[in-house]
Amino acid sequence: MSEDVDPVELVTEACAVRGLDSDDLRLVQHNSNAVVVVPRERAVARVAIGHHDPQHIRRSQDLTRWLSVQHGFRTVVPFGDVDIVEFPSGVTVSFWTYYPQPDPPPAFTSADLGQLLRTLHELPDAPVELPQWKALTALEDALQDDNSDILTEAERAWLVDRIATVREEVAACDWSLGTGLIHGDAWAGNLLASPQGVALGDWDRVAYGPREIDLIPTWHAARRYGRGTEWVDQFIAAYGYDLSRGPAFATLMTMRDLVQIPGPLKRAPYSALHARAFHQRFTDLRKGKTSTQWATL
Repeated sequence: MSEDVDPVELVTEACAVRGLDSDDLRLVQHNSNAVVVVPRERAVARVAIGHHDPQHIRRSQDLTRWLSVQHGFRTVVPFGDVDIVEFPSGVTVSFWTYYPQPDPPPAFTSADLGQLLRTLHELPDAPVELPQWKALTALEDALQDDNSDILTEAERAWLVDRIATVREEVAACDWSLGTGLIHGDAWAGNLLASPQGVALGDWDRVAYGPREIDLIPTWHAARRYGRGTEWVDQFIAAYGYDLSRGPAFATLMTMRDLVQIPGPLKRAPYSALHARAFHQRFTDLRKGKTSTQWATL
């Protein structure tokens, strides 16, 4: 998100368009996208910028309604029938029901995630038009959006080549778990407390694709973010499958490393924290360091 784009100002404008009370707005997240609490309405506004499809945001809202109403799946849900707001600049603001989080925040576990994913993966196809999953679209989009000098031309070319290579490897994978409805970015950071229990949020990447895509973040977190073997073991017990024994594991780990690049890349020109994270990750990838731990964001 560009430094000259103030997500709170954008949400203020979006609230005015939809007739919502924008007093006391509070920015709670500002990474690839921004999240702003709209406390007077008990809503949350998600601010999307760069490559995204506003219609996919609407479809993700339809999908979460279906999950919640038809199947009792614990998920974030749209805020009433309030439609998204599209700005001429390419920014889109969507509104979701706000679930206040305890302070201190809950210590969600990999078992929480595994149980939700097992339920999700057992559901039938949704009556919502969703895309077929494609590897590394977020990184590809981030490279197209980026006009900073964070990357040299040689570094940018290296990433473009890696995307093509990993996509070829993914296309050759055998998927032991088959394909179906997937969240697309199923890591513990997208868990939150809801009145019904632990819920799954951030459905920006929802699609139909190999179910292993939703599992790899758990193994990747154990390797890159210090979660350790217990984190993985608890997930396996809850979900019922050991991904590390599957034929696609090595390719998925390589892919997941690259998935961690676009978030800090977008914010690196405006945030020293994100710039350090980006350079650490990118340098390790170019040097072939597959087991170093990375700073979390």
